Formats: sequence, C-alpha cells, structure tokens
Amino acid sequence: MPKRRKTRPKPVTIPSGAKRTAIYRRWLRWWKLLRRDITSIAFHRYLYREVTAIVDANPAVKVPSAFFDWMRLAYVTDMSSAVRRITDHRKDTISLRRLMEEIALYPGVLSRRRFVGLYPGTLRRAIGHRDFERFARPGAATIDPRLVWRHRRELLSAQRRLRTFVNKHVAHRARYPMRHLPTFDELDRCVDLLERLAKDYSLLLEAVGLARVVPVVQYDWKKPFRTAWL
Repeated sequence: MPKRRKTRPKPVTIPSGAKRTAIYRRWLRWWKLLRRDITSIAFHRYLYREVTAIVDANPAVKVPSAFFDWMRLAYVTDMSSAVRRITDHRKDTISLRRLMEEIALYPGVLSRRRFVGLYPGTLRRAIGHRDFERFARPGAATIDPRLVWRHRRELLSAQRRLRTFVNKHVAHRARYPMRHLPTFDELDRCVDLLERLAKDYSLLLEAVGLARVVPVVQYDWKKPFRTAWL
C-alpha cells in the first residue's frame, strides 16, 4: 500500500493585531539565535577549509597523522550535530524547521505593511515593496506560505542523511549503522543552503540584507601557524 503523503496545515488567520505583533517579536528573538547558530556553522567550515589549505600547501606537514584524523572526525561530528540541532522538530526547541513551520502557518504575521515599515521612509516605495515581493505574489498583502514550505522541504532533504548519521553514529551506537556515510559534499551542500536561508530570513524578518554570512575576522587568527610548535 503506497504511503500517504502528509497534508500541509492550512494557513491560520490571526485577527488580533496585538497577537500578531507578539508572534512576530517571538520569531525575531528565535531568528537572532538561529542566525548566530548558522553564522557559527559557516564560520567553522571556513576555518576548517583554511587550515586544510595550509596543510595541503606544505609537504613538510602533509603527512599521515592521528591529529589530522581527529581533526576531520571532530569537524564532521561538530558540524553534523549543529545541523541536526538547527533542524530539530521537537516542540520544546528553537529550530529553523519550527520557525519555518510557524511562519507558513501564520503568514499574516509577516504582512507587507509590517515589512515595508522596517525601511526608512525614502526607501519604502522604491525598495521595501520590491524586497517584499521576493516572498509574496505581486500586490499580495502577506507572504506566500508556499515559498516557506519549499524552503522547509529543501532543508529537510539536505539534512536528512546528516541527521541519521548523528542519530546512529554520534549520539548513539545503533545496532544497524548506516551502510554509506554522508560525504563532505553532502555536508557542504547543506551548509550552502543554510547560508542562503540566513540571507533570505534576515531580509524577511529584519529587512537586513546580508552580503555574506561568514564574519570577517578582525585579527590574525592564523598567527599560531606561523610559529614552529616543536
């Protein structure tokens, strides 16, 4: 018997303006935490790539080592666990998945009026309405929940095998482990998606345009590598 597809819940209208504002403020608090988590994930990938590039460029240190094995394992488990945390579905957690589900359920909270009102007066007509229609149909008063459901579907697809890896190999020792472990490419595609979603939802919730997610380090973090350790 074919598996029945779950139907999406229909959008709910909240008539109270005060309640819509309270929900929006809660989403904003959630998003600030989630944006920080995504920034951390993206930054850790940047650090790992930079360090591996240093190793690859120096034949003297590019040798078999238990340290490099540990570094790869630590990176993979840390990143996969962070992805699992940010896509958690439990009701007692703050996650990007749950935020998307709430936004799709209550699209009227993110109205054109609220969004455009986040822009300075001179930019509302020229830019505010244009940016809002990245998430809504032309002329619509609220965002299009179908877009949010699509983002959710993309996220769940990208994180699925990483989540299974954490559940079976990191958080637990499963009796039936994965036959084929996730690849670095799968992890990178998930992080790429999270960076794109960070830009989208920073704009949607805060009217902030992120040029990049990875922060620019204001000091020479590579300084330890310029000194012999032994």
